Amino acid sequence: MDRKKVMFTGGGGAAAEAIRRLWADRYDLYFADADVGAIDASIPESARVAIPFARDPSFVPTMIETVRRLDIDVLVPGVDEELSPLAEARDAFAPCLVLGPPADFVAAHLDKRVSMDLLHRAGLTAPQTVPLSAATSLSAPFVAKPRSGRGSRGVAVLATADHIPAYLTLNGFAAENVIAQERIVGQEFTVFVAVDAAGVLRAVAPVKVLIKRGITIAAEIDPDPVVIDYVKRFHAAYPTPGIYNVQLMLRDGVAYPFEINPRVSTTFCLVIATGYDPIADFARTDERPMFVPRQRHTLRRNWFNNIGVQ
Repeated sequence: MDRKKVMFTGGGGAAAEAIRRLWADRYDLYFADADVGAIDASIPESARVAIPFARDPSFVPTMIETVRRLDIDVLVPGVDEELSPLAEARDAFAPCLVLGPPADFVAAHLDKRVSMDLLHRAGLTAPQTVPLSAATSLSAPFVAKPRSGRGSRGVAVLATADHIPAYLTLNGFAAENVIAQERIVGQEFTVFVAVDAAGVLRAVAPVKVLIKRGITIAAEIDPDPVVIDYVKRFHAAYPTPGIYNVQLMLRDGVAYPFEINPRVSTTFCLVIATGYDPIADFARTDERPMFVPRQRHTLRRNWFNNIGVQ
């Protein structure tokens, strides 16, 4: 039986080399990035794929041509800007599976204000989130962040609403594109969620964040029951096939998601280190218990300097 070919976008990200180490014996892996030079040197050149930026009009046609040329079976998007165009064009990629949520779920949760409104509408706990112009309705300090964005870019804790003009000037943002969010201080979790093609919740893997610098630097698996229960209730309210990530704070036994990311996160490598395989699980139809990792796998990222001669 031929091994499946799997391509990850955002291949220059922190998790790529670990994914290859963990899955090299399971899948034929490819890593795509608009900056192909950012892909880890441990990944063979034959597995590195240059693609356009998502904003380029040629992005979707090029991605379709690429998956057909390489005979890719599963495409795993990992960059926010790519999610909507890939989700909207998923039928054109067939028979290649685009392993992400459908376009409506992606659009809703890429907009952080809409995303938080949906949580409140379902009666789920979430930080109070308002337009930046209404920031004075929140207790200070509060969090200012773009309505869309990733990697903590433009996210800042403002001590008072008087700091808003300086924040906007420093980041070059228009006020209407920024939200203010209640600041929840607690233990941060980044939670991997897998749902099969029929909409059955197959896996919840809570990862406790220990050190974060834009991306998670150190973390450990922690199957906290409050976190798992929250994801189950979120899924019951908004069931969707695919894989996604929930970022939340746990404070006084209550979960407060501050972002729902409709893609894999950089801690995906820690999840697959547990032995869980969301690609194999997506097409399963058998009844079995939802996967929750029990061993406390840990992650610690360090720098490695690749020095060469041109």
